[in-house]
Amino acid sequence: MNTKISFNWLQRTTLVVAAVCFSGMVAVTSCNKGATKNGDAGVVGRESVPVTTEHESSTGGKGGTYQTLENVYTVADIRTYQDGSAVEVMFSENTQFFTVADAATLEFLKEALSKNEPVAVTFDPWQGVIVKAQYPDAQEAQAIKSRKVVSDRSHAMELDLSRISDDVINTPEDMGVLNTTDAGLTNVIPDFATAQMMFDYITRQCCALPGPYAIDYCITFQYCPDGCYARAHKMCWIINNKYNYGTKKIFSFANSGSDKLCVQAQKWGGCCIRWWYHVAPLVTIKTPTGPKAYVFDPAMFNQPVLLSTWLHFQENPVCAASFTPHVSMINVQPTSSYAPSGSSGFVFSTDPTYSRTNSTLTSYKYRISCP
Repeated sequence: MNTKISFNWLQRTTLVVAAVCFSGMVAVTSCNKGATKNGDAGVVGRESVPVTTEHESSTGGKGGTYQTLENVYTVADIRTYQDGSAVEVMFSENTQFFTVADAATLEFLKEALSKNEPVAVTFDPWQGVIVKAQYPDAQEAQAIKSRKVVSDRSHAMELDLSRISDDVINTPEDMGVLNTTDAGLTNVIPDFATAQMMFDYITRQCCALPGPYAIDYCITFQYCPDGCYARAHKMCWIINNKYNYGTKKIFSFANSGSDKLCVQAQKWGGCCIRWWYHVAPLVTIKTPTGPKAYVFDPAMFNQPVLLSTWLHFQENPVCAASFTPHVSMINVQPTSSYAPSGSSGFVFSTDPTYSRTNSTLTSYKYRISCP
């Protein structure tokens, strides 16, 4: 069932989103900017993860250089600014918006989008700029094309947070959180203390900390611009396998018109980050007022937070200069869904072997959110 929320039966409550409302939830902990390690970017190889390179730039940082990354992506969508001055490119395997100034590069990306062909992209993640794009070799292209995808719109919901009651958003039955298809897992976490214990364990696997880590790959909570899909996949694995609790994934999208998700990385230096989608583990926690839908996202918070809080946090007006931040759609997915395939928010790739997850965590291990 494709569920489009009807505002006629929802409680119409105007919600004011302000950064101060969340200040208590994003207080700096041991996994913060001050704990971030210095080092190389962790080069692994281009087929599935970024590789760090250096390029000369007249507007670059110290020494006239700036750091770029390379990866093989599929173009999810291309948006043109209303005044026609520039475009924004969205990739299925990256959460950021990227601008393109070069006309030839733009035409190439439009061609790749129309043909649904993978592209090898060099980009500056801090500036959100595409430096170069070309077709990858046959092996790299096949690696992306062969990824299994699943289509699921049963819990996709278009929404306007300013017109929806928090109680509706946080109701597990409405969000599809209570049911799990994983045999042997407990659907409801018995209390918030248990959830916080699991959250703290997961947070201690942060790559900003020196280790040793209790899992095979540390989790890149200190790098917010991208990689949430890998972080979410690893967190779900821990919650499922170490603690035996069921999870879903909550995907939030800004995939309509000029919408953007906007957050301020207050744990990592305060810079503004803009996404076209974001994802994190979704769980059900028993509370004195009944079961509630909660999200685990240590990149943004120091504790599990209600789903409504997580969504409002992505509409931070401080980080929106010329537009209104807006979550246009959410989709509750099974744990197996990894990242969107295309901009619709209905089709998702998978990573059952965790190869893409581990490669992404490795490549972002020493990167930081804010320059």
